[in-house]
Amino acid sequence: MKDKISYEFLSLEQELQRIANTQKQLVNDGEVLDLGSSIFLLSDYQRTKKINDLHDKLQLWKDASPLIRNVSVYIPSSDRIVTTGTVTDMAANQVAMKQIAAAIYKGGYPITQWNNRMYLSMTFPNRQSARDIANRPPLFINNIELSTEALQQMLSRISQEGGAALYGKSWAVGNKRDQSLLAEIRTKLGDREIRGTPDSSVAVGGQRYFVFSEKSESMDLELLTYIPEKALLGTLQSYRIWFWLLVACSLVIILLFSYGIHLLIQRPLSMLVRLLRNVEEGNFHIVKKQNRKDEFGYLFSQFERTVRKLKQSIDELYVQKIRLQQTELKQLQAQIAPHFLYNSFFILHQLIVSYDNEKAESVSKNLGEYFQYITRNSMDEVALEAEVNHVRSYLEIQNIRFSNRISASFTSLPDKFRTILVPRLVLQPIIENAYQHGLRDVLSGGRLVIDFLDRGDELCIVVEDNGSGMPGDERANLQQKLSAEEVTGESTGLINVHRRLKIKFGNKGGIEVQTGPGGGFVVSVHIPCEENSDVPTADR
Repeated sequence: MKDKISYEFLSLEQELQRIANTQKQLVNDGEVLDLGSSIFLLSDYQRTKKINDLHDKLQLWKDASPLIRNVSVYIPSSDRIVTTGTVTDMAANQVAMKQIAAAIYKGGYPITQWNNRMYLSMTFPNRQSARDIANRPPLFINNIELSTEALQQMLSRISQEGGAALYGKSWAVGNKRDQSLLAEIRTKLGDREIRGTPDSSVAVGGQRYFVFSEKSESMDLELLTYIPEKALLGTLQSYRIWFWLLVACSLVIILLFSYGIHLLIQRPLSMLVRLLRNVEEGNFHIVKKQNRKDEFGYLFSQFERTVRKLKQSIDELYVQKIRLQQTELKQLQAQIAPHFLYNSFFILHQLIVSYDNEKAESVSKNLGEYFQYITRNSMDEVALEAEVNHVRSYLEIQNIRFSNRISASFTSLPDKFRTILVPRLVLQPIIENAYQHGLRDVLSGGRLVIDFLDRGDELCIVVEDNGSGMPGDERANLQQKLSAEEVTGESTGLINVHRRLKIKFGNKGGIEVQTGPGGGFVVSVHIPCEENSDVPTADR
């Protein structure tokens, strides 16, 4: 519709421009110039001939455009009017012609309205006002009257179902539609048409209209057209209910399809993901058999079978690992038992030979408790308090043996750690290692300190001596063995203790070795704080 209106308006603009350009060519027309300037020098025949020729040209001019109703040329010098109109038109006096020519200065150029009639007027030479025309009559005045009926017919053709109007500065021509409605629409548009908005939609009287606006700068006129929305969109509006019904049906189908996809694909996939995550976390008891006959049923069935076999394999490996750990623990404990036996009877023999009955009695008592703890206690794990008491018995014997060279001090065990279960014989090998290696070459002033440090979530037992320490290469070799995941072959001493603590407590337990501040050797035993009220009692 917009293209149609633009095309019709462009055709009107071009036609009016052609008429205006033809009017300007009268300035060079010989008959008009002769009649205006030398009409008194012409004979009657010549004057009549030139008037007839001018009339024929004006008639051709009128017939060339349906927009022209009448063409007139007024020659003030002879007070003659040559026109294509009727005898009644020819009777118009020069006053009317002058008034039409003067109206251009009030109504604008090129189209002038006078007495509700539309004209294209030209004066030669040009005069600036009506008074100027009266005081200095021009050679001729040319007035072209436009056909209002033809303009209205063209406007009706542009907007067959609405209304249209041409606007100038002080005039308006509309089709035979309701011009009051067009005026109200133009008022509601306001400045939008001046800003050049190509089209708008306005509501008047409860009905909406599409408004199209076209302008011609050269002819200084504007075309305004309105068409009811229902006239343009009536076909679409008739299908609006069916359209929304189709949309609603489509939404319902989409929802049903989405729910079906959820039931058939998304929900079993989510369930399978949850099962995989549970299995990843070590929970093998959540797999339930799914009664499905589709591809997911096959996946669930195979997944259930795989998890069942995996659980069976893990159970078998776990039981085997526990049995290996128990066997290794008993083997490691059996390796420790002979360490102290070699020198115990030799010490007792010396005391008896030297008739030191009091020390011999103490050694024999502590030695009996020592071997009773090792041999009569069938438990693999004991309370830490029992292990500490066993070490005290061991130190009593060692203090008698090295009384002239080494002194040992023992701090108290914190109460919160007394009931912690630990593998048997984890402290005695460390203290024995201090006597045999760290303090072996000390002749006097040897010192051994056993300290219990409460670090909140763990107990750190520090065994420190002021001996010669351990050479760097040996310490590096020992540190490498302590850091190894697996220990092959026979493991005694510190490696033995570290291995059993790892079996019991995992990565949280174990021992660390380092050089002391005075150059001695420091062993730190780490025991996590895991209290247990069910403490086994050593057999006595």
